[in-house]
Amino acid sequence: MINQMKEDCESLLKHYGAGKIEDVRYAHMKYPKLIPLMDFYVDRYRIDGFGMVMVMHTKTKMGMELLTMSFMPDGMSLPYLLADAMSMKKKRCVFVEYYGCGYEDLNDEKLYEVFEKYRDLEDYEEKPNWYVKERRPYSLIKTGSKEELLAMTHDSLKAYLGSIAGAVYDEDYKRKLMDFRDRMITEGNPSSKTLEMLLKKDKAVRFMEDVVMGFNN
Repeated sequence: MINQMKEDCESLLKHYGAGKIEDVRYAHMKYPKLIPLMDFYVDRYRIDGFGMVMVMHTKTKMGMELLTMSFMPDGMSLPYLLADAMSMKKKRCVFVEYYGCGYEDLNDEKLYEVFEKYRDLEDYEEKPNWYVKERRPYSLIKTGSKEELLAMTHDSLKAYLGSIAGAVYDEDYKRKLMDFRDRMITEGNPSSKTLEMLLKKDKAVRFMEDVVMGFNN
């Protein structure tokens, strides 16, 4: 499932004009370095008129695979999108998380439409955390069959990327996005422990600022 999802994401990014950024610092990371149990493959993209995208594929020796797709609008009126997928044997889930960061004038009509289409899929039970309350109401935290989750992710990414054309820039919203990024770093995010284990604290912060939730400048 994860490989198909990654290929679909890359195809959609190409369709919507994303340009790949070559960055050898994080392209392939391993933990532990001597006898790796986890491999991290990171790709970065820039979309003109939108902002930055990161795609990270994590493979583990235990058979679990993860895919994290982070879409950071550079002050454009779309919510910040963090999409996570996990697959291990028969266990699967996808989180399509939208964050408006206190900005209400979002171009999100298409995102509501996708939510209505997939809202009846089984909810995935997650642990409570501060950022859960910050999500937009059309976020999808679901489990289900491979086919259902692939379709839900495809439609979510397509609707999001297709909304770029109607987005407008707002300097105040960019400040709100930066403040939210600071909160994700200081108050914790789903990848905090993993990134600190992999990169140590200072480099993990830099990775969040420059790669996961990076801006054009």
